[in-house]
Amino acid sequence: MRRTKPLQPIIKWPGSKRKIAPLLAAFFPDADRYLEPFVGGGAMLPFRPCSTAVAGDVIVELIELWRAARDTPGLTAKEYERRWNRLQNEGYTAYYDIRDSFNATRNPHDLLFLSRTCVNGLIRFNKKGEFNNSLHHTRPGIAPGRLRKVIYQWGHAIQGVEFLAADYRQTLASVGVGDVVFLDPPYGGTRGRYLPSCFNVNQFYDELQMLNTVGVKWILTFDGRAGKRSYTTSIPPELYKVRFALATGNSPFTKLMRTSIDAVIESVYLNFEPSVEALGKLVDSGRQEARRSTGMKVQQSRLFD
Repeated sequence: MRRTKPLQPIIKWPGSKRKIAPLLAAFFPDADRYLEPFVGGGAMLPFRPCSTAVAGDVIVELIELWRAARDTPGLTAKEYERRWNRLQNEGYTAYYDIRDSFNATRNPHDLLFLSRTCVNGLIRFNKKGEFNNSLHHTRPGIAPGRLRKVIYQWGHAIQGVEFLAADYRQTLASVGVGDVVFLDPPYGGTRGRYLPSCFNVNQFYDELQMLNTVGVKWILTFDGRAGKRSYTTSIPPELYKVRFALATGNSPFTKLMRTSIDAVIESVYLNFEPSVEALGKLVDSGRQEARRSTGMKVQQSRLFD
């Protein structure tokens, strides 16, 4: 039986799909293997349609953290507790000492602590690749006892997942018929905010074409709107069969900058025809969002292109 509710996150991650994971997962077809080359916070992993999976990311210490949660959840929880206790006992200087330590050693347990205690849980690197977000002074970070339970839940959920510290093309190098791929690459408005990198969109389109040629089914979340800002990308229409929009919450970046609280609408692309059941869940979700929304109306006729 597939999961219907998301797990609490281990690590806070910008652009997390946690809020919409159950809805996106309804579109997953049956598969022999699941691949996710931009794993980030991993919200979709517990919803994968099969136990065998490959998940990758270019951030090495993030992948090391996922491996630690899978293989040594007790140690991972203990390392967080040790850093959290130090923050409570020593105050803000402990946070900045640990941040300096991470930038020098790239210790994955440092990254976990920083993500749980920095401003708005926002992973952010400067041009040198150094973590540079500040301590969130008014929040102590999740209590170690609570996080321990979360880590053990994830440790169980990600058994069978192979984690690769690799470019998305390397992660997808072994893809074949019977696999399903979930893609959540950097968006137009967020490139460089996580790590200095160059994401070539035309090369990415070539990769989508390769997946189509091989006969692999994929789901892509790629662009959309945040408040009045549009990050729409002109994906060649011959690459996909269905596109729809989903409301995913508020932007953590504008919240951090205190400029506004912008609602985020993301575009989702499929290279296959979804099931009637999945489409029904999508329409129901749109109706519920329309009833909840006060500043924006989500009309059923606008869900699809």
